[in-house]
Amino acid sequence: MDLKNKIISVIGLGKTGIATANFLSLRGAKVSIMDSKSHDHISELASQLLPDVKAVYKNCEPHPDSEMVVISPGVDIESSFLKSSRQKGVEIISEIELASRFNSASLIGITGTNGKSTCTSLIGEILKEGGINVTVGGNLGIPFISLLDQEQVEYRVLEISSFQMEATHSFHPKIAIVLNITPDHLDRHESFEQYAGLKEKIYANQTKKDFLILNQDDPSAHALGKNCPAKQIRFSVESPLEYGVYVQNGKIFASIDEFEGEIFALSALSRGLLWQVENVLPAVATALLLGIPLESIQNVLGSFTGLEHRLEWVCNRDGVDFINDSKGTNVGSVCKSLNTFDRPIILIAGGKDKNADFSGLKTIMKKKVKYLVLIGETRPKFRSVLNGSFGYEESDSLEGAVTLAKEKAEKGDVVLLSPACASFDMFKDYIDRGNQFKSIVNNLEG
Repeated sequence: MDLKNKIISVIGLGKTGIATANFLSLRGAKVSIMDSKSHDHISELASQLLPDVKAVYKNCEPHPDSEMVVISPGVDIESSFLKSSRQKGVEIISEIELASRFNSASLIGITGTNGKSTCTSLIGEILKEGGINVTVGGNLGIPFISLLDQEQVEYRVLEISSFQMEATHSFHPKIAIVLNITPDHLDRHESFEQYAGLKEKIYANQTKKDFLILNQDDPSAHALGKNCPAKQIRFSVESPLEYGVYVQNGKIFASIDEFEGEIFALSALSRGLLWQVENVLPAVATALLLGIPLESIQNVLGSFTGLEHRLEWVCNRDGVDFINDSKGTNVGSVCKSLNTFDRPIILIAGGKDKNADFSGLKTIMKKKVKYLVLIGETRPKFRSVLNGSFGYEESDSLEGAVTLAKEKAEKGDVVLLSPACASFDMFKDYIDRGNQFKSIVNNLEG
């Protein structure tokens, strides 16, 4: 793809937008980057732009002479400021679509509503342990486009979100993984059907030489792949499989090609994976498909530290485990987190609404939650759903919520921050929310 003197607009001056603009500029394109924020709000980020990139603030309209528009993940492809470009027939693509046109390594793409970051990171660690030259990024950490300027590798392991898939055409992973599909981001997508449809794009360009890994237990993910020519592998925590990776009698087993037998005991999983078995299984499947030795797989499963803010154990106070699941920003994620524990749970939930349907939480809360503490702007919405059927208290601050939770907890209980909502009403992001939770917990008396 020749970029010399091509007029390109990049929309969104964040980490991905900056990486994209600089990538294009280094290859001779005439690049403008636009953002709705003022320079004062993003001056630190803007300082990372190369000198030849023109920055435009408080305006997301692409340059009128643009020959291509590249949108960041946070930019809706249906945004009104893209209308003129669409009418002119200008190609509008995502950063991962652009990167895929320059990529020479085999791709492993992981998508789904929950668990993407853990599964992506775990696959990367297992492949490295097995001697494969690999880089990890995408929606997790380093943008795909930035990985292209690193050393040549055999595989790139990418976390892919629905936002990133909106404007893709030729993205083609050698191994595609769909972990699960539950309602999320309905403030951005018109419907659950549209959201689920975007997940299918991860395997849209696969051939019979590729692999598609699907969750046997998740109804929406299970139904995928009917017209995909790739070889399909299933995984399940609920039942044995003739072909795939599954859990039985407290152990992980696999039957994939030449391998058939036990992989690892669940009790021996590292603390970082102990509560994330569903995300372990597709990583094991990927490793076996690529011929990673069993010993390498086992070494990582026993030592993986896990990710911050995703079922992250913080500490034990007076026999109560405090768990940081700030990354649990949707109903499906919270349901999975609640089902992880077989002990009484004091749940801290609430935040900024993403147009989610909370009604599905009512049943599982009655079954799994000992007491509920609500925070954030969704408190009235939770109240209307619970309708007096469940004991709860409310707090105007996270510190107050933790204090209330500690007062309700007894030895053997779990205090779980798993909000089912975005964080932007009270915090900078879910990372800020999780870090504040950990700080508050670690400073509790007792």
